[in-house]
Amino acid sequence: MQWEPRTPDLAGNVWRWTETLTGDGTRIRPAAPERYTLEFLADGATRARADCNTAGGRYEPGPGQKLELGRTVVTQAACLPGSLGDVYLQGLANVSAYRFDGEQLVLVLHHDGGTMRFVPLKR
Repeated sequence: MQWEPRTPDLAGNVWRWTETLTGDGTRIRPAAPERYTLEFLADGATRARADCNTAGGRYEPGPGQKLELGRTVVTQAACLPGSLGDVYLQGLANVSAYRFDGEQLVLVLHHDGGTMRFVPLKR
């Protein structure tokens, strides 16, 4: 019997955002990735941290690793200059699919908009 690595699940992990690679090749990396997290709960809810704000919503996985993130409710704290909170939330609003690259979660953005990469936050 050959050992096969376990594929991560969406639910059951807290994912830390490491970068976005846009469709035009621009690479965006947060200076403090621990301030940008995403969690998929087993009941279909999402929880996110976007720098100094928190967000919550719903998600629905579909066939072929399609993924729809529903409307998100976000707190409205004013983050410090240089925050990527709005960029991060805009990316999440444009997710169309997901895949795994090893233990990394890759969210694919609509209309060849690029990808967002996440690593599991070790608890």
